[in-house]
Amino acid sequence: MREDEDTVEILRRQFCNADLARPLRHGVRDALRQALPTMVDIELMDDALIIVSELVQNVSQHTAGPGELVISLDTASVLIEVGDISTTVPCPRRPEPERSGGRGLLLIEALAQQWGVRTCPDGKAVWARLPAASNIPYPSAV
Repeated sequence: MREDEDTVEILRRQFCNADLARPLRHGVRDALRQALPTMVDIELMDDALIIVSELVQNVSQHTAGPGELVISLDTASVLIEVGDISTTVPCPRRPEPERSGGRGLLLIEALAQQWGVRTCPDGKAVWARLPAASNIPYPSAV
């Protein structure tokens, strides 16, 4: 989802299907704090970490292969992308009250400014864009 040449990637991590999201969330938190030390507020951080958790968990629950997490910044937003080897495009569904799952994409939809899926021959990437503080100086790569 790199539409703009002003986008800077600040984190890229591979993960295995059964890996926990916690180490990836720590990496995201640290990368955002380092790239934008005075601009990352608690709400943005919480939203980013929830989205990372949901997208990584979806890879573990719904695919048989590894995934990749990429975090990028531009002058107005944080872009979270999680790629995997499945070509099945996820879609939000109506959660069943008695089931604990099925709410992840609805949560992402509620938190993100935009979200979507980019397909490719060997898989897909689900992405979510969060608005960052206005007038972000051009981030430096970490």
